[in-house]
Amino acid sequence: MSNFKPIKQVKASDEVFNQLKSAIFDGQYCAGDKLPSERELIETFSVSRTVIRESFKALEANGLIEIKQGATGGAFVKQMTFERLTLATKDLFFLNQMSFREICEARLEIEPMVARLAAEHCTEEHKALLLDACAHESDSLQYPETVLLRSQVHYILADMCGNRFLTAIDKSLIQLVGRIAHKFQPDTDKIHPAGMHDDLVQAVINKDGDTAEKLMHFHLKDFLDILQKIESDFRESHS
Repeated sequence: MSNFKPIKQVKASDEVFNQLKSAIFDGQYCAGDKLPSERELIETFSVSRTVIRESFKALEANGLIEIKQGATGGAFVKQMTFERLTLATKDLFFLNQMSFREICEARLEIEPMVARLAAEHCTEEHKALLLDACAHESDSLQYPETVLLRSQVHYILADMCGNRFLTAIDKSLIQLVGRIAHKFQPDTDKIHPAGMHDDLVQAVINKDGDTAEKLMHFHLKDFLDILQKIESDFRESHS
């Protein structure tokens, strides 16, 4: 039996976008570099100006380039940011060049520390926010709302930790897992059953940093096991 697959029709602007994105990821264009002009790209790809402009818009929306106007303007590659890192890593996941294990191993190193720091900084206002987030985790099981609801405790803890660099890294990792989950939309109660945060939140509220750190580690280990099964099913169905 042949291994041929149906040919997908790809828009010209999508193909130009993909090639330019690959060139940026491969290091052909670094932060601050100017991409070839519209005229040059029209000749290179043998497409219309509209196609090039649509591709530029997509690159800009993905945080890869900045469009500058004027005589010295054009499309310039942007500096790497946490937002751009999140988008790039999501692409790598769906290209099978990164796994949930690699993403969650990073979370396993960072988030237990974040939980401990959050416990040390917990106030009555934080307590109210955490309890409210736990109470509303099941308000919706529809995507994308359900991802945000089940992630809300993690976002609050990240804001509470008192270290803006850790906050930025942590939020980018949380957002990354959420975006990947949204793409293939597993059953919410399978990927993240309600109530998984209750003991963790109580430890944070009690200002028990050691217990909060341990519980976050256990929580993420359980979460990783669930994610790996979902990823395995996803890879198998798309092989």
